[in-house]
Amino acid sequence: MKITDIIKISGEINRRDFLIWGIALFAIKYNLDRFLAMLAGRKWFFSEYWMQFDNTSGPYTDGDLKFYGFLIFLSLPFIWFGTLLTLKRLRNAALPGWLVICFFLPFINLLFFTILVTLPARSVLENKVVKKHPFLPASKFGSALASVIITSVVGVGFIVLLLEVMGDYGWSIFVGIPFILGFCAVIIFGQSRTIEMREALSVALSAVVTCSIFLFLIAFEGVICLAMAFPIGVLLSAMGAVLGYYLIRKRTVPTLQICLTPLLVILLLSYTEHHNPKVLPVFKVLTEIEIEAPKQEVWNQLLAFSTIEEPVDWLFKTGIAYPTHSEISGTGIGAIRECHFTTGPFVEPITHWEEPDYLAFSVRDQPPPMIEWSFGDAIEAAHLDGYFRSQKGSFELTSLPDGGTLLKGTTWYTNDIWPVGYWKLWTDFILHKIHMRVLNHIKTQAELEAN
Repeated sequence: MKITDIIKISGEINRRDFLIWGIALFAIKYNLDRFLAMLAGRKWFFSEYWMQFDNTSGPYTDGDLKFYGFLIFLSLPFIWFGTLLTLKRLRNAALPGWLVICFFLPFINLLFFTILVTLPARSVLENKVVKKHPFLPASKFGSALASVIITSVVGVGFIVLLLEVMGDYGWSIFVGIPFILGFCAVIIFGQSRTIEMREALSVALSAVVTCSIFLFLIAFEGVICLAMAFPIGVLLSAMGAVLGYYLIRKRTVPTLQICLTPLLVILLLSYTEHHNPKVLPVFKVLTEIEIEAPKQEVWNQLLAFSTIEEPVDWLFKTGIAYPTHSEISGTGIGAIRECHFTTGPFVEPITHWEEPDYLAFSVRDQPPPMIEWSFGDAIEAAHLDGYFRSQKGSFELTSLPDGGTLLKGTTWYTNDIWPVGYWKLWTDFILHKIHMRVLNHIKTQAELEAN
């Protein structure tokens, strides 16, 4: 296909030309971005396209804004050509044009591209007759059950493989696997029959639930992590199910080929993620409270607060670590503060001491962020060791006009679990709960002493 044909909105493109043009345009764009990054003294790796999209830490420097702004500007013609190519390929495969939105979804667009390259043209598919699959049960329920079990077992295998070999809790695990679970479950389920959208979504949801249960039963992941990952898993599996539904509707597609190819791509993308020299974004969580006591009294309480009562908050009943008490050795910069959690102490060397206005500390050592549990003993999931790291913290005290004190507690942390934009919602929520447990205790003790 000539470039003059590509720029036309109408028309179709076969999968061979779609593959050739897609690879060529991406190669040009990727190497152009690498060259510009080199001129700017930066590194640019393949996975930056979804990692940087996910990096919402900010604030960005003027240099960052100029660099990324220029990259976005240069990407506009590639976005235009990519959109046209995708629309033409969708027409060629008799798929609805609105599926082009998958082209704009980071990471998923790579799987979508693979599926479109694998899918035969409409003329080939329309000549096929829907017939009973030799290896699937004849009944609808049996076929649905088989598709759920097959995809769940494969999903568990891929998750275990990626985590044991790569050790990365990344986009491949939390975006790629759920999407493919929903997609493949629907493709397998619809091989021998015409299915409805609600049936496709039900099978996809069942695949995610079953995969989660299998991970729990083999004690590879605990309830807390699975519960946190469940919302994003359900959403992405539903997206995969919708794509699978339109591919399988009233016709057959090459099951093994169209399911296996994106799974192999996930392995490649996981390898790419693992070897990406990424810099973890640093997030900041600030919580404040007003206390009816003077600054000095509040200061005295926060240095080493007494034992806090057992929590009533449901969050801390799940195994999430929570603070119990703190103690301090020495005074001034260099003093060592230990904040004890249910999983062990945070060792916090003091870096700023401005009594009674400001206290700041780094974090030298920290315990696991939670106790994951399964049947029997607690499990030692990989994400409990070093993936979440508290970097530093501070307390800031400000006098209020009524004689009280505004106390602000801040934590800076990194989280090597992606997409960080999604997991940030959980970590920020949990840290706010931890902050409030400490701040409320300091408030109670300071007000008792003041009165």
